[in-house]
Amino acid sequence: MSNLVTVRNTLATALSGAGRVVYAYPREAITPPAIVLVPGSPYIDPQTVGALGGRYDVKFDLTVIVGATDNQAALANLESMIFTVMANLPSHTAVEAWTQPSIEEISGNQMLTSRCTVTLATSGN
Repeated sequence: MSNLVTVRNTLATALSGAGRVVYAYPREAITPPAIVLVPGSPYIDPQTVGALGGRYDVKFDLTVIVGATDNQAALANLESMIFTVMANLPSHTAVEAWTQPSIEEISGNQMLTSRCTVTLATSGN
């Protein structure tokens, strides 16, 4: 099967075009504004299998994170990040709906977050 580290890093590199810190793996300490990738569910979804290699869909949950010190500014920053992320996703990436913004405690601070799931197709060759 395709190297999932390569798939993850390709996605992280594309998202770095959004001008924000991109964490290709979840971390304990996150500095906003940031984009975090975590495996989605189902993570690896075989579409075809066989001796010549197969096709797999790989899902990642993208979380965009901004500081939540000023509600109006935080929401505007989050919305801007969402559209910038969408513009920087690799072509042929399937995107599910973004979640309602919510306040979460991350790295000991209040952050405004939103998530979506993206699906990328990869081959076993």
